[in-house]
Amino acid sequence: MNVYVLCNFIYKDNATYLVDNYFNNDILNDIYFKAKNVDKSNINITNINRVIELYKDIDLVEYIKSKINYFNNNTGFNMDNKDIYVIIGLNTSTIYTTKYNDKDVTVICLETTDSINYLDMLLAHEYTHYVRSKYINHDIFESSIGERFITEGIACCYSKYISNMEDYECCIVPIDTYNWVVNNMNLLDNLIKDNLNSNKDMYKYFYMYAKIDIPVRTGYVYGYIKVMEYLNNNNLNINDIITIDWNTILEV
Repeated sequence: MNVYVLCNFIYKDNATYLVDNYFNNDILNDIYFKAKNVDKSNINITNINRVIELYKDIDLVEYIKSKINYFNNNTGFNMDNKDIYVIIGLNTSTIYTTKYNDKDVTVICLETTDSINYLDMLLAHEYTHYVRSKYINHDIFESSIGERFITEGIACCYSKYISNMEDYECCIVPIDTYNWVVNNMNLLDNLIKDNLNSNKDMYKYFYMYAKIDIPVRTGYVYGYIKVMEYLNNNNLNINDIITIDWNTILEV
């Protein structure tokens, strides 16, 4: 496992310096601006001092490696041969997988957070994705919305177990979105029941910038609720279901 940290500041004698041409860094362009179709002119670094204060005394490379080793021991699976890129300074917190030099890499953006616990939550989320993609012989993100519901639901549930953050935070959505899904589960059940084996509604349920008539990224919350119910009803832990067939949980 290789961990790389890209940031727009460095530490020297307790002072902070912006790194020249940070936004024009080739790696950053490939794994963030191009991959996420982000306009550089929209970047706001007003929170940079808060982020610096949070991470200044932490060796992020070693910290991330230690957390991955903990997840390995905790679940009985193994995350190996993975490249992880940590980006600090873009005023966003998210985690995703993208292609870089023809290889799948994990990208973690750390900014809009006040706690190292948020990093733990994001790492736990992506860890289950890696394990699931390693053991399942189809694309866990694009093959069908049924698969994606359960893939994201498992990730959000493990995030909850690791960090004990609020449910909506572990689903990486605003609290209003979480509450909307809780109050509209029957509606969603009916909307998706005939399309679970298709991927035609992937945009509608999982994309951040989707133009739709329901809250964006509702699929994360829907999957979280379904997986959590399955775990509780069957007295199981996440490590019991990381590689489970999505049909088993959604009972298709």
